[in-house]
Amino acid sequence: MNPRLLIVTILISSGLFSQQFKHELSGGYSGRGGNTDFQYWNVSYAMTSYGDINLGGTVLKDSEFLLAVEKNNATWAGVKNYYNDQQIILKFDLWANGALSPFVIAETSFDDAMGIKSRSNYGLGAKYRVFGDILSISAAFLLEEEEIIGKNSISLFADFGDSLGVTAYKDNNEIPKKSYSRISIRPKIKLPIGENFYYQSEYYYKPAGDDVLTDWRNTFTIKTAEEWLNIVIQYNIKNDAQPAPKVFMQYDPKWYTEGQAITFQNPGKGINIPSVDRDLAQSEKDGYGKYYINNYKADDTKLTIGISISF
Repeated sequence: MNPRLLIVTILISSGLFSQQFKHELSGGYSGRGGNTDFQYWNVSYAMTSYGDINLGGTVLKDSEFLLAVEKNNATWAGVKNYYNDQQIILKFDLWANGALSPFVIAETSFDDAMGIKSRSNYGLGAKYRVFGDILSISAAFLLEEEEIIGKNSISLFADFGDSLGVTAYKDNNEIPKKSYSRISIRPKIKLPIGENFYYQSEYYYKPAGDDVLTDWRNTFTIKTAEEWLNIVIQYNIKNDAQPAPKVFMQYDPKWYTEGQAITFQNPGKGINIPSVDRDLAQSEKDGYGKYYINNYKADDTKLTIGISISF
């Protein structure tokens, strides 16, 4: 059986045969109209099932299954999906409350802001509780597949006499999918501060050779008078050591002249063309063909404030 299919089958089965369930729903919204038209919303849902799981006579003691979904979307000036990302996680922990807890995980996501059309991870790992619920460390081996956005990503340029100018935009339908083997290391701290406030910090370090992903997730939870209602503040910082290509730049063959003075190395005046982060040699080495490439930014931050409902 395909290892990815096996992992997903185990995850779904563990969730179906659990006996106790907990649900958590959170979200936020921001909008403005009149002189501008901007709307942003985010929503997340998590279902946790826990307890002993009976799978055909085999009892898995103290197990925990997690299904987590997060979605962020924004529209601006009538442009739908001006910002759009999504993440879905399936995770199964065996002996979840023990000192050492092995787990299997499957994750799929996309993020327009970082140029990721799709990214999927499947893996095995274990969590070690260093100090009860306050401090834990997990490590996992992941198989990853990634595809970047190619729509309108090719820009053709021509010499306009004193500067380079864009002549056309095209879709790039020949971007190869990338496959990686990653190690994921994640320390986690959960600190109660007083009776009605706690702070949680998770730092994910995921190297695959020189391609290193980091994700620092900070969550501040404020309890209200109602046990089922909390105020949640989240601040996340992501970094991609090798960010995805954003603009694939070429000279328009209709207008290119061998030896022309205005080039990507000497773009002239009057236009602010994207910076060249990968030259022709680096682009070919990375498998993208003969392009001058401008990358997405390596760092990305997100701040959300909303409410959380548990039941």
